[in-house]
Amino acid sequence: MAKPPEHELSALERLRRAVKAAHELPLIEFAMESYCANARIPMFSYYHYPPFGAVDFGPDIQVYNFGWPAVWVETYRRANYLHIDPLPRIAARRTLPFWWSEVEKITQLDAEERAYLKEVRAQNFGPGLAIPVFGPNGRHGYYAAGMGHERAKLDEHEVAELHAACQLAHLRFCDLILASLPDHVNLSERERQILGFVARGHSNQMIAAKLNISANTVDTYVRRCFDKLDVHDRVTAGLRGLALGLVA
Repeated sequence: MAKPPEHELSALERLRRAVKAAHELPLIEFAMESYCANARIPMFSYYHYPPFGAVDFGPDIQVYNFGWPAVWVETYRRANYLHIDPLPRIAARRTLPFWWSEVEKITQLDAEERAYLKEVRAQNFGPGLAIPVFGPNGRHGYYAAGMGHERAKLDEHEVAELHAACQLAHLRFCDLILASLPDHVNLSERERQILGFVARGHSNQMIAAKLNISANTVDTYVRRCFDKLDVHDRVTAGLRGLALGLVA
């Protein structure tokens, strides 16, 4: 059966094909910008959350944005709003998109967060949508979509499709990020087993008793794990093991 021509494909299918073929971040950004233009979504941002313990974990989590007024983008950066904005934090605890106007019904905010949202409303961005996305080993993310005043709010079907689009783009970005990180850490089955106990807070003595081996042998395995993971303490070893999918 012949494949349908590009112009007959749905917007979501065109996006899927574009992000699947993308081999660098700007191509994913361009695909999302094209999708949003088709959906008449004028403002969009993507935030990527490396999990605790990942080698790329850090405070700078925004990846790209387009359409927001340049003055607001600079204000957001200069005022360090990233650490005040409650939307990413709330999205990280939810599974479905929600409108910014619903935030105060969803959770309690402190004075600083309420002041931030008041400032956002003053910018006259129109309805805004917060969209959580999910990736491997806790590598999650968040999209912010500003609707402007040129169109009505998205209906339930449109929100679900946008959520699917964001999830597709996020997972492809995860693929690219994971491929760019240092070489995969190879642990033996015994090292993985012991790292799992370490991640659960077990001492060497406790692990030795469970596995019926000496505490000195456990200590040797733990140190090998430290070396392979490039860490120096048990907490970081456990977190990195979880971030790399080495701990079940």
